[in-house]
Amino acid sequence: MGILDALKAYLTDWKNLLAHGIVGVILLYCLLFAPIAWYWRVILLIIVIAFNIIRMKYFK
Repeated sequence: MGILDALKAYLTDWKNLLAHGIVGVILLYCLLFAPIAWYWRVILLIIVIAFNIIRMKYFK
């Protein structure tokens, strides 16, 4: 159950939701006005997720 608890904490953390919301708005803006390659969007998403995992693990 450790993985499910960690996933629940990750998905309900307000800082995580805020970061993903901001990134989502930026990506939507880029998609509408300055299209970027799909792999850059994936890389950005991975960076945000990694940052959030590090933040949650080390800055409690």
